Amino acid sequence: MKKAAAFSVLKTVHLAMLFGQLLFISILFYLVYSKKAIPPLAEQDRIFQVIAILFAGLAFFIGFNIFKKRLAVIRDTVHLTTMEKFDKYRSACIIQWALLEGAALFCGICFFLTGNYAFLALAALLILFFAMQVPHKNKTAQQLGLGTDDIDAL
Repeated sequence: MKKAAAFSVLKTVHLAMLFGQLLFISILFYLVYSKKAIPPLAEQDRIFQVIAILFAGLAFFIGFNIFKKRLAVIRDTVHLTTMEKFDKYRSACIIQWALLEGAALFCGICFFLTGNYAFLALAALLILFFAMQVPHKNKTAQQLGLGTDDIDAL
């Protein structure tokens, strides 16, 4: 991979993960709303609500804490080059995003199984938070303790 494309690849990964979630949730919504699929586990709605809320909360907080800890390690490690710091930053971002995406997809599956639109609302909230995590050069430079010219070189 060329160095000049590293930051745009990160943005593309984020965008692909976002559109994947939106497409999956949209398909599930269409199937349930158009009654092409009848939710088979509507009676277990409460159980799924508890599990989905716990899973979403844990995914959010675990992802945030992992990202924060990895970011602190990256900033504290002095001997890393800009590209090495960015590689570690990219992996921290992807871990955080994967946890959020997993929780959103789980909420979509719960909606499909129960037909309860509250799961769609929780999935939408998680997707919204995921969308807000889009990488920006200035934010990345600030988080890594680098200059914007260093990030521009990526």
